[in-house]
Amino acid sequence: MDSFGARTKRRLREELLDAAYDAIVTGGYDGLRMADVGRRTGVSRQTVYNEFGDKWGVLQAVAARETERFLVDVNAALADHADPIDGLRAAVERALVLASDNPLVKAALTAPGSDQASQVLTTRGQQVLELSHQRLDAHVREHWPEIAPDDASTCVDIALRVVLSHIVNPGPPPTVVADQVARVLGPFLSSNS
Repeated sequence: MDSFGARTKRRLREELLDAAYDAIVTGGYDGLRMADVGRRTGVSRQTVYNEFGDKWGVLQAVAARETERFLVDVNAALADHADPIDGLRAAVERALVLASDNPLVKAALTAPGSDQASQVLTTRGQQVLELSHQRLDAHVREHWPEIAPDDASTCVDIALRVVLSHIVNPGPPPTVVADQVARVLGPFLSSNS
């Protein structure tokens, strides 16, 4: 059981992340101010710095939390299908639909400061990519153990990179992209079943 101090620290971090999320969605990365995040949660600016290090650290923490939430829905799409190809198709479509409606993604790509914030999904997106890969790879391995681990990992990586590319630079509708990904990776997954 967690100590009172650990629960309090975790609750404060969540409140800080909520305040930072709201600031980014409202004013973009340029609108994110450590003092405002602190003020909204009743702590000092220094407390925010102590928790996250700097403004980029706040953005990464918000992105990581949002990614975790996002992956719950994507994993649910995977789990709704017994066939890995159908699961892949559903997960890709769900990810693209969710991202298109996500206020944080929109702010990162279009709001003031988006040239910096979008890096959390592009050139400095390793954290989001690794977290997503880890969660999805574990899910695929659990639900479809017949797929060779290296093959599952490769499919997850390719699908993730395609999805991130379409989030940053939207192309065809999500159903079309999902069908394309399933068509390309489907035979690869089928050969292992």
